[in-house]
Amino acid sequence: MHPEFIVSVDFGTTKIAATVGEYLDGQMKIIGAASRPSAGIRKGMIIDIEDAAACVGEAVEQAEKMAGLDIEGVCAGISGPHVRSINSRGMVTIPSDRGEVTYADVERVTEAAGNIILPADMEILHTIPLDFMVDKQRGISDPTGMHASRLGVEVHIVTAQTAFIENLRRVFERVGIEMINTVFQPIACAHAVVKDEEMASGCLVIDVGGGITDYALYHGGFVRVSGVIPAGGENITRDIAIGLRIPESVANDVKLKYGLALESLAGEDEIVLLPGEQENGGREVRKKIIAAIIEPRCEEIFEMVKNAVSSSPWFETMGGGVVLTGGGSKLMGMKSVAGQVFDLPVRKGLPDGLSGLSEVVADEIWSAVVGLMFFESDRINKEASRKRHGGSFRLMLDRIRKIASLFL
Repeated sequence: MHPEFIVSVDFGTTKIAATVGEYLDGQMKIIGAASRPSAGIRKGMIIDIEDAAACVGEAVEQAEKMAGLDIEGVCAGISGPHVRSINSRGMVTIPSDRGEVTYADVERVTEAAGNIILPADMEILHTIPLDFMVDKQRGISDPTGMHASRLGVEVHIVTAQTAFIENLRRVFERVGIEMINTVFQPIACAHAVVKDEEMASGCLVIDVGGGITDYALYHGGFVRVSGVIPAGGENITRDIAIGLRIPESVANDVKLKYGLALESLAGEDEIVLLPGEQENGGREVRKKIIAAIIEPRCEEIFEMVKNAVSSSPWFETMGGGVVLTGGGSKLMGMKSVAGQVFDLPVRKGLPDGLSGLSEVVADEIWSAVVGLMFFESDRINKEASRKRHGGSFRLMLDRIRKIASLFL
């Protein structure tokens, strides 16, 4: 993948989305975007490689045509009940004859913090440095160049099932594409919908998908807690199907056309005609009944997220509230339900900071795939910066050695 172009794929339960972006002068320009209904995927997990590959191929091909590029590699989003996250710490000693922290020391201490025991079927997806400690001084964002005898770090580690990553790689191989990088989806979403000040003061990003809901809690500019809840929009659809005794395909139409996450939003006399039953004379249902079916499930989803993050000390000090995104968040009243559960300000998160075909992706359902592009561009820029700084440091050492050799 050419560094100027970023290609991302959101591998969701209900849809496959692909975007192509050109990152230039700090601006992300959307030059290709396409989505297709998912197949071969359930609750974020691959259940049929061939079906999943066919969907990925269609979405990528359409985005490729719009962009006028041959796509060879992508950054893919990952989520699912198999994803786990923990925080870990590491400490290394700085040689006394040097006493200065280098990029190599930062890499060394980060690697030490990430050296944890994992189940045989799991692997590390992300090791994200949070806070560094120089001797006894905490809260250091970049210790490079500082004098120290010891360097410590706390990291946020995200792990994923090895089999899932390998199967995802095989899906892309089926359509002749290399999977260059993988990113946990709520972390990707945050890059598209969360403001820097919100990350700094503390906020909770909730991505409500079709089969699952994932989340990431930020504070001090870094992700502190993240995870997955095995419930999403499909659960709401299933509840409607059971409650109204209709097929799930009809229930999904009812949800999209008449769904309300809050019963109080429905008028007492509002009546709707269920789709697909007009040929039988139609069946009328009060909109309030539909909302009464939906509201408890929405509350449950947010309560599950709250239970997962409320034990974190960072939750009590969030100043940025809740940022709600993902296709499942589009249901009218979801913001109000989240506000009641968390007792915090809630806003909807839409992809921002884009040019080009920005209007195509200006929707909650595109948050993850757009965030993947921002995440990957940041990774490429940081890698380039690291190589530049590392090269400069090595060049400086070479010059010192040459000068010293003159006096030997």
